[in-house]
Amino acid sequence: MSKRSERGGRKAYVSLARLPKANPQLMWAASAFILVFGIFFVSLVPQRIGLKAGDVSPLNVKAPQEVIDDAATERLKEEGSKSVAKVYDQDPKVLSDIKVQISSLRKRLAEIATSSSVSTQDIVRSLRLFLSDDVSDADIIATVAASPQALDNSCARLDEVLTEVLTPGLRVENVAKAREDLRARIGRDKDIPDQVGRVLISFVTKNLKANLTLNQEETDKRVKEALASVEPVRIRRGQFIVREGDIVTKDQMAILTKLGMVGSRVRFSAVAGSLLMSLLICGLIAVYLRIHHPDALSPRKAGLVASVVMLSVAAVKGFATVSPFLSPTAGGVMLAATLFDRRFGAFFGTCLTLAAGIVTGFDVRSFPLGLAGVLVSALAIKPDWNRAHLLRAGLVVSGVHAATYLTLGLTGGIPLSDLLIWRESLLVLANGPFSAILAVGSLPLFEAAFGIITPLRLIELSNPESPLLHRLLLEAPGTYHHSIMVGNLAEAAAMAIGADSLLSRVGAYYHDVGKTKRPYFFAENQMSGMDNPHDKMSPTLSATVITSHVKDGLELAAEHKVPNVLRDFIAEHHGTMLASFFYSKASEKDSKDNRGPEEWDFRYEGPRPTTKEVAVVMLADGVEAATRSVSKPTPARVESVVRKIIQERLLDHQLDRSDLTLKELDTVADTFTRVLSGVFHTRVEYPDKAR
Repeated sequence: MSKRSERGGRKAYVSLARLPKANPQLMWAASAFILVFGIFFVSLVPQRIGLKAGDVSPLNVKAPQEVIDDAATERLKEEGSKSVAKVYDQDPKVLSDIKVQISSLRKRLAEIATSSSVSTQDIVRSLRLFLSDDVSDADIIATVAASPQALDNSCARLDEVLTEVLTPGLRVENVAKAREDLRARIGRDKDIPDQVGRVLISFVTKNLKANLTLNQEETDKRVKEALASVEPVRIRRGQFIVREGDIVTKDQMAILTKLGMVGSRVRFSAVAGSLLMSLLICGLIAVYLRIHHPDALSPRKAGLVASVVMLSVAAVKGFATVSPFLSPTAGGVMLAATLFDRRFGAFFGTCLTLAAGIVTGFDVRSFPLGLAGVLVSALAIKPDWNRAHLLRAGLVVSGVHAATYLTLGLTGGIPLSDLLIWRESLLVLANGPFSAILAVGSLPLFEAAFGIITPLRLIELSNPESPLLHRLLLEAPGTYHHSIMVGNLAEAAAMAIGADSLLSRVGAYYHDVGKTKRPYFFAENQMSGMDNPHDKMSPTLSATVITSHVKDGLELAAEHKVPNVLRDFIAEHHGTMLASFFYSKASEKDSKDNRGPEEWDFRYEGPRPTTKEVAVVMLADGVEAATRSVSKPTPARVESVVRKIIQERLLDHQLDRSDLTLKELDTVADTFTRVLSGVFHTRVEYPDKAR
């Protein structure tokens, strides 16, 4: 097909086959990323509240996450800075200078008193150098006329009171008050004459000054230290910001705005944080799978991984809205460990714990509880698990959760009073079984959607009461017994080489179900004395009937909705092998006519085994049938037959696509020999009872 377009009057043809095709893996990865990003974004962007300052709140508003109350923090800082005492430096020179001034004043008064040639104007002029302008000339003259004893006592008293005032230190802002106090003390002193007191007060008014200067640098340093010691006021997650019926204040509106609960703008930090965390979690999972599970890059596996991620994160978000203790992170681990392996389960669980931290609003309790549950659930899951194993794993998770929760209380991670809240304690204990139930309940969805098979499903299919196996048991009992023996051999060999032993055993149970359509055409179902129908058939027809049990088995498997992975055992367990008995019979017959049979008419249609498990079943099938015809089966004879069968399959190129190594084939041969030697062990012949 082609699509025509016109540009500038010229015709151009674009082949639709050349258009880029959608990449299923990329689409699955994009879907998982978008869902994870959306859940993180919704978790980080809180619910909008239509309030403004002055409104009466119609509802209780709690903080969806921890936030700092800036207004309350600033108030604490202001109080702290005001409480810091200013640092002053004392200048000792101020006190020594004023003492010198007092001494100089007394000396000057003594000189004037002993001089007879000094005029009144000269006296006033010389003494005003020490005094303020508010003192009168009469007081100055009267002071000079006072007795030397009175002057000495007065100056000594002035020296004492000034020392008392300046020794502790005097600030600039306290100088005026100090002058008033000195004026009052001098005025009350009985030993100081009034006129002398007024002169001394004038001296104090002019000469008293502060001897303390502010050390701004040290003061600022102490203020900074005080501010740094102030702990921010934190609004904890779940703490009330506004209660129903309260009038909303500006400070409360500031907190709501900071949380993004008011206004129409979306915070860039919420978008960027959601984007980066989504990239981190999805990227880590992709890199891990790229390294340890390259087959996960196939469209089916990519869809499976993406679905597990989306379902797990969505479940964690959904149940975290009820309580962070109910986040089923352990359930996600059980899913991943079951569908892949325990290593991926533990890794995926760690990523899921990070996701749980985001959707729970970074609850400090969710990370240690989630991580402990994740690790123990990954360890508790066994490769051949069943419902009982999952229940036990859930109970173990509950026990570990309880121990972790108690540890958080004892170490101060949570208040000890929270341990007594029965609802939270009950949720902590219920998380493990609840996660196991979610995992078991979701497994059938993955099985149906992606055509995968889990150990639980394999165990169910191995039940003899399953419809197809029950039919095989009733209609072809010899084949059923043969399949059980092949299953035992295949399981032991697969376990010895590190393959999936459970899958090998169940695959062996189903590999010959096609024989139920014509059971008596196969030797193991023919009763003693029964005519062999092949005696009346041509070798070619007999070979057609025998080889058709593969096609018949696939039809029955489709009818009973047997999973594809088990159908591979039906289709591949004979590969393209030759029905050698009938081919030899045909060769003998045709040799008389001087022409040989066509070999491909006697071969199975295939395909050849593509996995180790199917290849092991092929070998077990041939070995079990061959050893049944061995007379006196000693271990040496059994081993000879086993190695002969394996060598024939190897030389016939039936194992080329199975990835079995020669070393593994040798291990398989040893295992088959050991198991069959136990089956064909020597039995004691018991004597008849005496009659």
